[in-house]
Amino acid sequence: MHYGKILLLVLASAQMASANPSAADKGRGQLPKPPAPPTQPTQPPSEATYSGTGRIESITRSVGGEIYRLELIKALPLVRIELSSKLGRAKVYSATLVTTQNDRIPLRQLTGININDGNQPVSSEIVTTQASIMAVEVLAEAMGGEAAMDITAHSTKEAPRLAVGNRIPEYSCKRNLDALLKDKLEPVQLWVGRAEGAAAGSVQEKFAGNQLKDQVREFISTMRTNGAYASSAYLVTLINFFADQYNAVRVGGVSEPAYRDLLSATMDVLTIAMQNELPCRKFSSDTLLKMSAEFHKKLQTMAADARARASFEKLAIKVRDFAPEQYRKEILAASLTFREGEAQGLKLYKEYIAAKDGEFLKDASKNMSASAFLVAENALKVEVRMMDVEQRYQMIVEFQAKYNSNGEYPQAVAQRYLNILAEYTLGYKLIH
Repeated sequence: MHYGKILLLVLASAQMASANPSAADKGRGQLPKPPAPPTQPTQPPSEATYSGTGRIESITRSVGGEIYRLELIKALPLVRIELSSKLGRAKVYSATLVTTQNDRIPLRQLTGININDGNQPVSSEIVTTQASIMAVEVLAEAMGGEAAMDITAHSTKEAPRLAVGNRIPEYSCKRNLDALLKDKLEPVQLWVGRAEGAAAGSVQEKFAGNQLKDQVREFISTMRTNGAYASSAYLVTLINFFADQYNAVRVGGVSEPAYRDLLSATMDVLTIAMQNELPCRKFSSDTLLKMSAEFHKKLQTMAADARARASFEKLAIKVRDFAPEQYRKEILAASLTFREGEAQGLKLYKEYIAAKDGEFLKDASKNMSASAFLVAENALKVEVRMMDVEQRYQMIVEFQAKYNSNGEYPQAVAQRYLNILAEYTLGYKLIH
């Protein structure tokens, strides 16, 4: 039979299948299509936006960069941020909004990007919080020479006014703190032992408690020292240790708030480390998944009324939910072929459908597979232009079978691949 007739039969079959979706199309066969980075996000037409720009001059060339903070003269809700180079080339490790309540809102689309002089501004995602923003913090490093950057803030209320960016060398890779923190932990444990050994409410316990407060304050201050960092492995060790001690010490005693504060501060430092992605402390998606799974496993060993349980559960979820976005960045940077991206997506999709409902990492596998399938889709749009008719036909047959595989392959993904193959075969899409 002539190839043209065969292709028409295959396309007609695909149209019939898409018009009558199977049960898998309505259930686990569907995958969310991860959003592309919104470099040009749209604002609802009913809301006018106003903008204001501040500048960071003389960005550091130190490895790991430094944080630059731009204060808003008047705190306002913001809807998005744009970064653009005004001189040279810069690496942006992270960008964060700081609210008037000192809450920190990471801008994921401005994490781990390069900006170059003369290129279009790079935009954050749309910010949905209505909280008033008092500052924008950017962790940046100049790449190769002098660099300067403009930060443009957009609001629906009025034009934001931003002060000149000031350098805050808070998180860098200059000095490892692990050994120093181990030394600082010894007096903490000394006074905990003395407090726990004293009678509840006694002068001895109160005296030990006052000394313990000072030691805890010193430990936390050291952990947050400017221009230094604690390793990821040691932070995890400290979190597990502080959680165990918080659960074990005497209820109502002076050691209870001490371990609560130590646990909370160490979790905050780990979270900030994941958000800022310093060169000396990077977290791959595999590392994040493993870390979150270990936190979750430990959580299962805690009693239902354990004092550390609530904060530990929040941390496990937070670390897990960082993984799909990190994976998306990793796979975009890998420049995979269509077959490589599709293989990655299928591997993760099989992990997703094999996992039981409610399993801790199930949704992470689903979201990561969606990113891999999207990378494959973009690669196919390029590669299909170089295929001959026979190659396209064989791929249409392959993905038509996958579309009809009753949940073993996500129908939405197979349909998108069929659309691309058909468009470049006969000049029109299967689904309009």
